[in-house]
Amino acid sequence: MVTEQSARTEEPQRRPAAPRLLWWCLGALAAGFALSAALTAPLAAESRLGVGEWGAIAVFAAVGVPLAVIDGRTRRLPNAGTFPLAAGLLGYWAGLATTTGQWQLLAQATITAAVIFAIAAVIALVGTLAAGDIKLFLAIGLLTGWFSWLLPLYALVAGYILAIPHAGILLARRRRVPGTDTRLPFGPYLVAAALLVTIAAELAG
Repeated sequence: MVTEQSARTEEPQRRPAAPRLLWWCLGALAAGFALSAALTAPLAAESRLGVGEWGAIAVFAAVGVPLAVIDGRTRRLPNAGTFPLAAGLLGYWAGLATTTGQWQLLAQATITAAVIFAIAAVIALVGTLAAGDIKLFLAIGLLTGWFSWLLPLYALVAGYILAIPHAGILLARRRRVPGTDTRLPFGPYLVAAALLVTIAAELAG
């Protein structure tokens, strides 16, 4: 029997996840903006862009790598990680645009993120991407799109290339042992690919 007191105690746990996720995203957006502004505003004007871009790579790695580990273990990318990461990067780039005046790069990152998200959704119809991978592409598009219109596509291709050995192992295992779970956790390869192409772009200048 559920008492009135226990019902009141359980009520907060029954609230829909969507409002909480929205607040997390808004918090990540504000935190990303504040971090970027605090990191770059005190610097000389000529140093802000480079330092800010490395900071964005660090932010993506700080959240993306744990997400990759989760996906590798559970084959699931939680919304509580993918969406706030994208929101945090958007806020971060907005803060960097504020301190550097690079508003065209902010627009470029936002547009390319939307485009690569749509492309990933189409690829998912073929069955090679899961829902969590599509959501992760919002963050990947925002990170890589700041540097180049084409960099998100390079990250997508690089992710597939990095995953080929693992996919081959899983296919061989399925042939030997029918019924074996051969779902490929793609998140680790997408995160690694995004970091590799972004670092390469940053080093290339």
